[in-house]
Amino acid sequence: MTILFYLTAFLFSLGQLGRVSFFNQQVNYYLYEIILTLSLFVLFLRYRFQPIKEAWKKYRPVFLFLFILLLSLLFDLPKYNLFSNIVGSLYLFRLFLYFLFFFYFRYYLPAIKKGIFLIAVLTIISTLVQYFLYPDLRNLFYLGWDPHLFRSFGVYFDTAIAASIFGIFFLTVNQSIIKIIYLILIALSFSRSIYLGLSLTIIYLFIKQKQYKKIIIFLLFFVTLIFLIPKPAGEGVNLKRLYSITSRAEDYRQGIDLWKKKPVLGYGYNRIRYIKNSDSVHSSTAFSSSFLTILVSSGILGLLSFIWTLWSLSKSNKTAQILMIFLSIVSLFDNVLLHPFILFLLLINLSDK
Repeated sequence: MTILFYLTAFLFSLGQLGRVSFFNQQVNYYLYEIILTLSLFVLFLRYRFQPIKEAWKKYRPVFLFLFILLLSLLFDLPKYNLFSNIVGSLYLFRLFLYFLFFFYFRYYLPAIKKGIFLIAVLTIISTLVQYFLYPDLRNLFYLGWDPHLFRSFGVYFDTAIAASIFGIFFLTVNQSIIKIIYLILIALSFSRSIYLGLSLTIIYLFIKQKQYKKIIIFLLFFVTLIFLIPKPAGEGVNLKRLYSITSRAEDYRQGIDLWKKKPVLGYGYNRIRYIKNSDSVHSSTAFSSSFLTILVSSGILGLLSFIWTLWSLSKSNKTAQILMIFLSIVSLFDNVLLHPFILFLLLINLSDK
């Protein structure tokens, strides 16, 4: 089982290089998810239904959330063709898989810390290689990726996802050198939502610990770092850029307009690509916020159960609350909480008691 988790960690570290796509990228899976599924099967043979019974007592909101998502998908089943329903079902199956893995892996903890550290180290190496040797993602624009230039996106090809991963490691890894490296990588992402999310999370953490001087020290260091990092060329490194703000505002407007038409259960999780106007292959599957994505997909019932689920998960261990605060703030501006990479890293961190 330990070997399986290490293999999962290694394949996860491949990021988008480990993705397999079908039907014009409408169906995607990652190589690490194959080993993840195998690990879940092994754990099921060992523990049977006991982890699910325990989870029902502690994480009942998760079950309610998943049930509402299933209900939202089934409610409008006849209105969509077979292929659309299958694609939507696969998104839901992935969520079921990740939460089941979370329930079961809490019963098998020996490999977690070493596995997380392995991912942290490999992510640093791959991101540094990317930043210095492959700083221009514009050649993959035809595949639907944003044309990032001179920004740290690593093997994840998305600055918000990559920087969220950097933020998770910054908040959870104890080694000072690794923390500093990740703070530099966050700065080099030029992702303003991550800047805001991390700063507010650190401020909350230090206020909670009554270490008020550290707030000033951190903010001075972080702002100075952002000011000093190289900004060679391109609109992406311009922190005053307005394009991303206006595009997010338009995305929110479209999402709210769609939700008003089906406010209770939404359009079904996840059929957004079939109702949203978008030129991008990747952005068409969700909105610029995890909360808005859930609201449109599963209505107000889905959103309320989602928030309750996050509240429930925030009590999992001592690092859960700060991770939830950080990712929730970022998810107001970018769809990170529902991304497989973020879900995987979040849930294995919450599995560590």
